[in-house]
Amino acid sequence: MTQRQAYIAAYYFLESYWIETKSDDLVHLLSNMNPFLWTDGYSADPATYEEWLECAKKIVDGESLDARQTFDVMLEFLKFHKEEFEFAPAWLIDDVTKKTHNSSEWLACVADAMKHDD
Repeated sequence: MTQRQAYIAAYYFLESYWIETKSDDLVHLLSNMNPFLWTDGYSADPATYEEWLECAKKIVDGESLDARQTFDVMLEFLKFHKEEFEFAPAWLIDDVTKKTHNSSEWLACVADAMKHDD
């Protein structure tokens, strides 16, 4: 998948956590990440997508990612946001870390994200 599709998969996955928990801790991050607010299909806050790309560089070379790499980039992105802005709470990072890149929830988000063309 492309970087943009990977970003959308992470957004879907984190949004599902917010739907489940209604955690105020996720509201700010998700509102910045929202790839559907503007017609360009990137984040509501352009800096957030750039931060995603910087985190991705630590995991992969190039534009193409598989489901596992995308999951790893999402974890790196959450850790970055926790350290830099305290937007990603420790409980979320711990919970996501316990999941695997093969979980049904994650793979459903990846499948949905793959429907978005660049």
